[in-house]
Amino acid sequence: MKNILTLIAAMALTVSTTFAQTLFTNVSIFDGTSDKLTTGQEVLVENNLISKTGSNLKKPEGTTVIDGQGKTLMPGLIDAHVHLAITEPINVLRDEQDWMYWGAVSGKEAEFMLLRGFTTVRDAGGPAIGLARAIDQGKLPGPRVYPSGPVISQTSGHGEHRHYTEPHPNMPGNTPHFWNQHLEFLADGVPEVLRATREVLRLGASQVKVMAGGGVSSAVDPLHTVQYLPEELEAAVKAAKDYDTYVLVHVYNDESIIRSINAGVLSLDHATLMTEKSAKLIKEKDVFVVPYFSILGLDEEVVTKVLGAQAVEKFLIVQNGARNQMKLLKEYGIEKVGFSTDIIGDSKALKKQNNEFGYRLEAWTSFEILKQATSTNAELLKLSGELNPYTEGALGVLKEGAYADLLLVEGDPLENIKVLEDYENNFKIIMKDGTIYKNTLKN
Repeated sequence: MKNILTLIAAMALTVSTTFAQTLFTNVSIFDGTSDKLTTGQEVLVENNLISKTGSNLKKPEGTTVIDGQGKTLMPGLIDAHVHLAITEPINVLRDEQDWMYWGAVSGKEAEFMLLRGFTTVRDAGGPAIGLARAIDQGKLPGPRVYPSGPVISQTSGHGEHRHYTEPHPNMPGNTPHFWNQHLEFLADGVPEVLRATREVLRLGASQVKVMAGGGVSSAVDPLHTVQYLPEELEAAVKAAKDYDTYVLVHVYNDESIIRSINAGVLSLDHATLMTEKSAKLIKEKDVFVVPYFSILGLDEEVVTKVLGAQAVEKFLIVQNGARNQMKLLKEYGIEKVGFSTDIIGDSKALKKQNNEFGYRLEAWTSFEILKQATSTNAELLKLSGELNPYTEGALGVLKEGAYADLLLVEGDPLENIKVLEDYENNFKIIMKDGTIYKNTLKN
């Protein structure tokens, strides 16, 4: 599948412009960590890295100069939980589309994600490894991708999407469904979990995704379920650690969260139904929580369309838990909070990816949210260690030696984070790896 996606995904239309040197002048800088803009600045980009910042910079011969007109220059956005290859309802992708269609649409959605200002994403499960390679090789525009490859799930877990009468893919003599081969591995017991983890790493994942609790998009696992025994989770963690990377888990409830932390998991994705019990342990163990609040903008009609009517009841439970989660994360002073959206299965919903910024204002300031979507997420991505695919420069910050992943923004996102929601009008320039993919600035 990775080779298939690499071969067929070059179908995007974005026009990109690459200069050997680009000098941004007259810009106000958000550097990814400071709570105030630095005005009247210049930033020199050489090839794909930021080489100098300051004022009155020396301009190398042949440099392209862009007058930023006092607008905000900031690091590109990072979304820590996306599914680039789940672009339509799961049952449609699973049973009604072929790989050519699937790959082509995934490539197009990757381009759209870049044009929403997300220059880096962590793909949290699916056949995005080949897509990432196609993007890195310049065959199509898209964000940097930290791919997880196929998710690992127990039988009757959140990664279980078989029809009721469909035989288990691991039973002797059965041929796994295309979906099971490329989007999710069913693995039960320590030997199977070890094999699945190592297979994901063999395919080229930068981290490992494990389903550790019930979910909304799967029909056979209620939200109260705790998935994978402690020894199974520990096996995945140890096998990932041997490759100098980590495990991220899909979790919602306390029991799943606590079991995952005790097994050595470093990234708790969602954790929406957490209570004080798990909040205390998260704070004590200093692990990352990667919540999503895009769920607050969804309704029953959209959920029914994308996930089916059986998912609505579970969706409403999770939606109702989101605001309590915000309260707990703030109350317990949990700072390792990632920015993510986890929108799947609907192109119209994906266009609302940037609305996540506004939802978070219920708990955090504009500055805190900006950090989550830039430097905090960058720290999370570093957990991939030796499997980190992007080590030439820093991500999520605007400083000398960092990757030239930059947005020139109309307005001050430190004062009003919601300027990032109107990406079509407020993102004047989008640069990734020193290449400009959007420029509507009028000089």
